[in-house]
Amino acid sequence: MKRAYEIAVMAIVSIIIISSGYFGMSAGKYVGVILFASGFIPLIAAELARLEMKRLTPDIAFGVIDTGLLTIFALLGGHLYGVLGAVVFGVVGDSVTDGIAGFFEGGVAVWLRGKGIEESRLPLGSGLGKLCGCLLISGIVLTAATLLGVGVEGLKI
Repeated sequence: MKRAYEIAVMAIVSIIIISSGYFGMSAGKYVGVILFASGFIPLIAAELARLEMKRLTPDIAFGVIDTGLLTIFALLGGHLYGVLGAVVFGVVGDSVTDGIAGFFEGGVAVWLRGKGIEESRLPLGSGLGKLCGCLLISGIVLTAATLLGVGVEGLKI
């Protein structure tokens, strides 16, 4: 029964976030702000599920590092080579940033254990933590890109 509850929470949160991403694209230059705000949805879900927030810290760190760098790679690829460049740079960037972010995620976990904080991951907490970190940082990167006037060929953000 618990697993079904966790799957339902992830499904509902995912649908809400996908919807906000679609809305964000139709909002144009405000997509970064909308994605950033969407980063709080997983935190709200984690709170409602009564998860200990400190246990989500390594996963949030992973999401921030992984997707922050990935967003930069995808923007660069899109700017240089269009849609295909965004996809290729995104795939390559994701591969590299998963490794880098995993390294830092492990470091945060070790640091927390050193402080006496049990950070063992659970499926729902790990999923919501990564969603949170990914959305918060991608919102920040896209907002910064918009403020700097950076756009992707065919799509001004």
